[in-house]
Amino acid sequence: MERKNKKHFLVLLLLAISLLLFFLAFFIRFLVVLEKKEIPVTLEIGGRSGFDTNTTALTFGAITIGSTSQRYLNLENSYPFPINFYFYAKGDVKKFLIFDKIVRLEGGENKTIDIKAKAPDNESFGNYSGKMIIFIKKDI
Repeated sequence: MERKNKKHFLVLLLLAISLLLFFLAFFIRFLVVLEKKEIPVTLEIGGRSGFDTNTTALTFGAITIGSTSQRYLNLENSYPFPINFYFYAKGDVKKFLIFDKIVRLEGGENKTIDIKAKAPDNESFGNYSGKMIIFIKKDI
């Protein structure tokens, strides 16, 4: 009987260690942030269209109901290893944005991505704002 209890204890111990290692590896992967950037985002939905040439923010200008606007971001990997860009939108503008959530770049690679803003047919006129948060992490 004692031998059976030891066997159960060892199995449970190995299971606990395996789960701990799995979760530790999972969290380490997401904790290693090389850089974090925050870019202001603005959008106006109204009865007319207009554009904004601001290059320090994602300003989509004014768009009409049912239309879209598009801005571009130049991504650069100056590291000698692959990295991932993780994109998160915050604020009331978030519901209008269409973008890739993760973009992977090889070492030394450059890439231009697009971020779109779309005003649905049933949306209210108004000014919307927020931030695009970008985490740059080593691709493990």
